Amino acid sequence: MSAAHEPRPRLFFVCYPDTNHPIGGVKQIYRQVELLHQAGWSAWVLHESAGFRADWFNSQAPVIDLQAYLASSPDPASDWLVLPETWVRNIPGYLPGIPKIVFNQNAYYTFGLDSNIDADVIDLYHHPDLKGVVTVSEDNRRFLIEGCGLDPARVHVVLNGIDGALFYPPERKIRKIVYLGRKQLQHARIVRAMAERRPSLARYPFVELGRLPHEEIAAQLRDALIFLSCGHPEGFGLPLAEAIACGCLVVGYHGLAGRDFCSPSLVDVPFGDLLAFVNSLEAAVGRFEADPEAMTQHLVQQAVALRQRYSLTEEQKRCLTVWPALISGSAAASD
Repeated sequence: MSAAHEPRPRLFFVCYPDTNHPIGGVKQIYRQVELLHQAGWSAWVLHESAGFRADWFNSQAPVIDLQAYLASSPDPASDWLVLPETWVRNIPGYLPGIPKIVFNQNAYYTFGLDSNIDADVIDLYHHPDLKGVVTVSEDNRRFLIEGCGLDPARVHVVLNGIDGALFYPPERKIRKIVYLGRKQLQHARIVRAMAERRPSLARYPFVELGRLPHEEIAAQLRDALIFLSCGHPEGFGLPLAEAIACGCLVVGYHGLAGRDFCSPSLVDVPFGDLLAFVNSLEAAVGRFEADPEAMTQHLVQQAVALRQRYSLTEEQKRCLTVWPALISGSAAASD
């Protein structure tokens, strides 16, 4: 079939069950759709319920509900379904024949979310409907290729961009320690309980950040001198990256995928070693208090480097390279 007669591709990023809680993966789905749409692609976030859209962050991504999509005459010649990593088991029965891409934002969830793993899920990555995999870190790409045996040519990496208008080091920091209430909360609270008994940390109040809008999280990270990184396992580790971008002194876990970018910014703690966590926190505060000016300069330098590497411009470039190449390459291979 000549290019002149090929139907225009339509991309539908599956994003349900519908939830309006702060979940980084949802925001990144919206972001990929937004960038594709701005570049002239026909792309939508596919929700289950009519009228639903996540609104805890700003996005111009078009949204469509499942019934509206089904009424639009799904077409295997033009449509592409982008499925989250937890949907792989649905590939055989979910609109069979429509080409699919797995957007795997956390390769460590590939086998499921609990101990009831499904080893056969790897076979589904070779299903004829599946044309490729997109992930969000080199760490996750290695896991899928080396650990799961996927063809390197079928696994691509997009970039999680940091919004420099929200996440940046301010003129002054407040001596406080913040952590997210949705990331290994038990670990964070135990570290807090132990740290609050240490005189050297008496000047540093703790603040637990609940399910706040994106802009409020950014404001808290800009203000705080210290961020406790408790996410594990992470497909990328966006809170960790955003804290570094705000010039925070970060102590805690790299979450595995954070190894892509966290050195030398992170005071690394082995996962689950809570005594090492509180000791590392106390030591980091001691180093800051010994020379605040030098430490602040170091943190700002790290913030600048990360903001450049993961800028929204770089995110856009990668998005508009990966998705079109995957679709055009798969289409050419099937001609």
